[in-house]
Amino acid sequence: MQVNTIRDRIVELSHQSSTDGDVRSKALNWLNAAYLEALNELLLLAPQSLQRRESVNTDSTGQATLSTPPHALVKVLWGEVPLPVVTPLALLEADPLGTLQGNPAMACPTATGVQVQPRKAGAALVVYTPRPVPLAEDGPESSILIPPAFHDALIWGGLVWSALFERGLGSAAELQLFSRQWAEAKTRLKLNLLGQAGVPLRVQAGDY
Repeated sequence: MQVNTIRDRIVELSHQSSTDGDVRSKALNWLNAAYLEALNELLLLAPQSLQRRESVNTDSTGQATLSTPPHALVKVLWGEVPLPVVTPLALLEADPLGTLQGNPAMACPTATGVQVQPRKAGAALVVYTPRPVPLAEDGPESSILIPPAFHDALIWGGLVWSALFERGLGSAAELQLFSRQWAEAKTRLKLNLLGQAGVPLRVQAGDY
């Protein structure tokens, strides 16, 4: 399901005009609020399905850029050696002048990638969770980091956030329904990504 398809369904179910460009823009914001809410909760659990593995080469300063800015590093291997992942402050405290020599003994995330210390050029394998970014207006289904079987569930979250942004849009009964469905969808998504649910959620069109 494309990003704008989910957006348009939110517009329809929030009883707004689908030809109103301003409402469509607002609905994208509602969708992104729900999407980032779900991702922030999921990234705390760091499920493997949201992780990426990249082979990179650090430069002479010990830094490498990842294809997507990291939210958190899960594992860094220097050759066959796992490096402890520390905070940038801990790395700075261990080598304030950047003068340590030898093979890297620790790693930390940067704004765009990874830093190893002592600083050294070489090959590393990085496993990380990407930083959540808002969905674009014309974004493809592949840009949504959660599994496709759960994309429909974002409609519920978008409707909840529409009520919050628009100060009570829709009836109290509708908001209660949307909130319940959104909470249940997030729970099932978490369980599915952690391998504790056998059947993924696929909300049917007739359920709306």
